[in-house]
This record gives sequence, structure tokens and C-alpha cells, in this order.
Amino acid sequence: MPDVLVLTLLILLAAYLWHGALKARERARALGAELCARAQLQLLDQTVALERLTLVRDGDGRLRLRRRYRFELSSDGRDRRHGSLDLVGERLVGHDLPPAAPPPRAAVESNVIPLHEAPRGMRPH
Repeated sequence: MPDVLVLTLLILLAAYLWHGALKARERARALGAELCARAQLQLLDQTVALERLTLVRDGDGRLRLRRRYRFELSSDGRDRRHGSLDLVGERLVGHDLPPAAPPPRAAVESNVIPLHEAPRGMRPH
């Protein structure tokens, strides 16, 4: 009987942790989309990936999980750059977005000199 109780408690603990991880990932996805929108960037694939998980102490001295999520973003849909954000619980404690892409350079005039047809009297024979 105690084995069944311990197994049940372990299953409940695993389900609780799994639910917390899904909730944190969804929060990170929403925050990533918000950060990208504010910076006029696109969150690519609408996904985030857990990069690092560490234990930290919060303001009250309690141990909490700090999760770092990584995501891809783009300024114009053609480039892919990486960003990240850090959550302690559901609170955003830090983020890192790449600097804005430089504006596209103006079209450079060609340095090729066009060849024109030579006048009739000057054509080589």
C-alpha cells in the first residue's frame, strides 16, 4: 500500500511540474511576441525553446526556477537572428534582442560605362 501512495505522489508531482513548464513556456511565447512587436521585429515560427534552467533566490529569499528561453526573430522576414528572455516564475527578469538591422543601403549607381554603337564612318572593317 505505501508503494502505491508513493507512486501516486510521484505521478502527481511530475504532472504539477509538467503543467508549470507548459504554463511558463506559453508565458515566454507571449512575452517574446510582445517584445518583438515593440521593437518592430517579427517572432519567427511563433515558438520559444527552453535554453537554460537554474535555481535562483527571489526577493523573499525563496528558491525559484529561472528559465531562459531562446527564439528566432527577423526584421524583414529574410534574416534570422536570435533573441532570449529570462523568467523567474512568470515574471520577466531580463531579455536580449539584437540591435535593429541597419536600414537598407540606397541603390548604388553602376560604375559600368555603357557602350554605344560607333558612328557609321568610324566602324572597323
